[in-house]
Amino acid sequence: MTAEPRAVPETFAFTCGDCGHSWEATFQVMFFTNPTDASGLTTQEYVDEDGKALRSPLADAICPKCGGRTVHVLEAGLAERARRAEQHQPRPPHKHHEHRLHLPHRHSGPPEDQAH
Repeated sequence: MTAEPRAVPETFAFTCGDCGHSWEATFQVMFFTNPTDASGLTTQEYVDEDGKALRSPLADAICPKCGGRTVHVLEAGLAERARRAEQHQPRPPHKHHEHRLHLPHRHSGPPEDQAH
């Protein structure tokens, strides 16, 4: 592998399916090329903000609030925009309406299968 891999920062947004917590994290995507491999294939590794190497932040995500593993990945910035929208936009008032049972209309006269 190369001694000096190149790194590219990449930010992911996450939301926990267990507790609803949302957060963003930036990872350094490290690209390694094996100089002895004639194919020139590149491998990659993610390094989190604490310097821990991960196979993939998408597969190994754990909620920092509840420890849940039902974590969904969102477009970076989407979690924060959704949270702000929920906090700052009042919900429209619930309009009460009467629910009624909808039945088929009755026809006057003989049933259709007996009509001539």
